[in-house]
Amino acid sequence: MKKISFVLFIALFFAGCNSNDPAKKIEKLEKQLFTTENAIVPEVASDLVSAYCDFADANPDDAMAPEYLFKAVDVSMNINEPQRTISIIDRLLTEYPDFPRTQAALFVKAFIFETRYNNLDMAKKLYEQYLEQYPEGEFAEDCRASVENLGLTPEELVKKFESQN
Repeated sequence: MKKISFVLFIALFFAGCNSNDPAKKIEKLEKQLFTTENAIVPEVASDLVSAYCDFADANPDDAMAPEYLFKAVDVSMNINEPQRTISIIDRLLTEYPDFPRTQAALFVKAFIFETRYNNLDMAKKLYEQYLEQYPEGEFAEDCRASVENLGLTPEELVKKFESQN
């Protein structure tokens, strides 16, 4: 009986070591990405975004799920994957509307439409949505300024600021 218990223990130990635990995968990829002296390796960053999303898929009720999705937004934005970033933001807005950083994600979505896609109509709509939902939010003043200055060229902005001073 002791022999069977020992074999079972060894089998369970190795199974645990080889598991596809999303949290362990995240930890490994974060170490790879954030401890390097070199520039971000896009493949590692992309894998990390996937790992964050996989964790949220596997553990939607875990308190870390929205946090990891928010981190996925940050990383995907930094490796210039605007469409993927928007998809993750949409998921965050839908699945975790009460998560404290959701308002920042909404602002980032508007910013992407403004700066990456030059879709000023959608950007304005999203900035206004932010202002409606979070009139005193962390990015409310930025949203107001963005709506006011949408579509202005750098020269027009300079003239506007000079005339205000």
